[in-house]
Amino acid sequence: MAGAEAALEDARPVAWAISGGARGMENQCLALAEAAGYRPVPLQVTARAPWKWLPEKAWPLWGKVPARLSDKNRKTLLGPWPDLVVACGRQSVPLAIHIKRQSQGRTFVVQCQDPRVSAALFDMVVPPEHDGMAAAENVLPILGSPNLVLPWRLEAAARRWEPVFAPLKRPLIAVAIGGSSSAYTLTRDTIENLFRHLEQEQASSGGTLALTTSRRTGADNEALVRAHAERLGAWLWDGDGDSPILGLYALADAIVVTEDSVNMAAEAAASGKPLHVAKLTGGSEKFDHFHDALKARGIARELSGTAYETWDYTVLSETLRAAAEIRQRMKTLGFTLPPPRQTNP
Repeated sequence: MAGAEAALEDARPVAWAISGGARGMENQCLALAEAAGYRPVPLQVTARAPWKWLPEKAWPLWGKVPARLSDKNRKTLLGPWPDLVVACGRQSVPLAIHIKRQSQGRTFVVQCQDPRVSAALFDMVVPPEHDGMAAAENVLPILGSPNLVLPWRLEAAARRWEPVFAPLKRPLIAVAIGGSSSAYTLTRDTIENLFRHLEQEQASSGGTLALTTSRRTGADNEALVRAHAERLGAWLWDGDGDSPILGLYALADAIVVTEDSVNMAAEAAASGKPLHVAKLTGGSEKFDHFHDALKARGIARELSGTAYETWDYTVLSETLRAAAEIRQRMKTLGFTLPPPRQTNP
């Protein structure tokens, strides 16, 4: 980041990004706050036992919320209150409600995902469409989830990673491999099937595969992916240093993701690159709804092992859309807004 850009960033007002610490949830908060023009500061909810295990119906028993938090979090709540708080995840909900009440309008509070309590307890709720949350004036459903694949981040990632990926033969096909989850299972057979399709894509295009895996991929599956990568002459991230995923999304000609992660598919769709979704074992009604919506918009197609192809579609800019709505609502309430970020890559 250039000096002038760094100075502008430092001058932006702070927003709290509150989550339980899971990367996927924290990134949603960071993305919305950043896209709204703020400088997000991540705060992790570390509720004391037994409060952290309580189901949603027992949240009123939290009582004085600060007493249920770690010493560090209690000190944070002494203030000053930020103009914006974005929270995500079940443990963040009581804290977000507490801030909304205690700040007395000083803080605009946004909750990602369905909080499973009344939307009226927040200034705004941004759930994924597939959550099926009841409609309300302050509820803005979006396709997928807020994510950090933002135009200015893509531009910076392209500059950083271009020396790494420029020597690879085009077209460059980025492949993001997830892993087993509550809805899907990544097995040896699904990996073998994935690479049969990828090999056909590579052969028909004459290009290069660039692969990444996740913490959910698993050691045995990682070894199998590595063996296929070596066999096909693919580029494979070794897991050291910063993730190249933004650089791949910025510089690839097409993207393949496994279907186990809404975040991963939403991120890829925000790049504007042709998106292939690879089938795994399992599924759920919510995931099916999300993937069907991507296909209906002309964003994604199922990876089928046919000849390499590309297509155009309207970039999925749901994070920017939600951030614009946050800014508009805050402006209506009299908040002084920071300057918007540049959205042209």
